[in-house]
Amino acid sequence: MALTPLSAMAMDGHQHAASAQAAGERVGTEYMVFETGVTGEAHDEFLRGLALLHNFEYARAAAAFRRAQAADPTWVMPYWGEAMTHNHPLWEEQDREAARAILMRLGETLEERQNRARSPREEAWLMAAEILYASDGTKEERDFNYLAAMRGMLEADPSDIDIRAFTGLATLGTSHGGRDIGVYMQAAGVLEPGFMTHENHPGILHYLIHSYDDPVHATLGRRMAERYAGVAPDAGHAQHMLSHIYHALGEWEASEEASVLAMAAADAA
Repeated sequence: MALTPLSAMAMDGHQHAASAQAAGERVGTEYMVFETGVTGEAHDEFLRGLALLHNFEYARAAAAFRRAQAADPTWVMPYWGEAMTHNHPLWEEQDREAARAILMRLGETLEERQNRARSPREEAWLMAAEILYASDGTKEERDFNYLAAMRGMLEADPSDIDIRAFTGLATLGTSHGGRDIGVYMQAAGVLEPGFMTHENHPGILHYLIHSYDDPVHATLGRRMAERYAGVAPDAGHAQHMLSHIYHALGEWEASEEASVLAMAAADAA
């Protein structure tokens, strides 16, 4: 199958990323700028897990977060990360009990878990997860409460790109029962400033594609689709996301090519 101009641009991105990391490891980790405060294997595995989480590669992300826990059992962020792999907001799926079990490994009570945080920033991330998986309220209510927590974090530190990315995703996650264009445009408004400063961040790219993957707005998402393929060539879901834009644009051959690349990446993983 001949490459379209769009897929050729994506392949150029693949080749660039391939020069930086071994095959199978190219999931956008090098674009993670999360300040962990730790070093060594715990740091490396956490950032890899974070990139995979942004790519919706949930099982692989959970495994990376568990390796980070093994390397530094007292650090709360890998537990936060593994818990977050059980929330799939765009699919309206959440395994609250599995996530709670992970958080409980930090301590049986909320106070015990909070006391494990090494900084106010870590405590804020942990509390956001606690709110998302709280024992009371419906899933829909908890989604809105979690969004409020993320908006508070973003207001306190608008320069933090991961807070911005997850706030955008949390916004998308409140469109219950189907696509609400108004909600999706709100998410795009949160995410677009992040694209201006971190144009290769997998979460920013991924969630903006979701924000724009309808026939009216897909032309705006083309920028992200052309870039995302090269950022995370070994993440099957990342490759799949290109087809969202091309399909919405009626570019059937490009959509098909994206699906073929996605299946190849998933099979390799």
